[in-house]
Amino acid sequence: MAISLNREQLILKLKSQLDHERFHHSLRVEKVALLLAQKHTINKEQTALAALLHDYARKFDRPGLLAEAKRRKMKIDPISRAEPKLLHAELSARLAREDFGISNKVILGAIRKHTLGTPKMTTLEKIIFLADHIEEGRGFTGVQQVRELAAKDLDRAIAVSLTLTLSHLLKNKLPVHPDSIKTRNYYLLKR
Repeated sequence: MAISLNREQLILKLKSQLDHERFHHSLRVEKVALLLAQKHTINKEQTALAALLHDYARKFDRPGLLAEAKRRKMKIDPISRAEPKLLHAELSARLAREDFGISNKVILGAIRKHTLGTPKMTTLEKIIFLADHIEEGRGFTGVQQVRELAAKDLDRAIAVSLTLTLSHLLKNKLPVHPDSIKTRNYYLLKR
């Protein structure tokens, strides 16, 4: 893992880099992720790091995310070009490595996959994905159902969470990233 900062230093750095709401969102994601980690018996230190750093690239605005992705020669699909916020997961994983010395592939994978998900996610990846969607600051219709499912069945919770996300995107005539559809279908059919 080789992180050079202790928790207090990491928190201070995040607080100085992220806006007030994003910083507190990250703390809320950590809280939920640690509860889920306990229920699903996975490493709490890895969970905390992935949760705290999952949105680190959100220190950039949309044009900044696009510029950083281009500068780093990241693959930018048409939907991510139209909505650069989708680039923040990959960018956050890269910055976790560069700025915090995180080399653990499990932690970096959880950060990288927390927005769109992917079929066959690890337990940590599922937890960070869901914690981001269901932290206590979220108030979308159906969030309580996803929270209850996450405590019992991560796979079903992912399928329901993505169904709600897709419904929202379609209702608002927004583009849908194909990775979200693949992830939803995988966990929907896995049951």
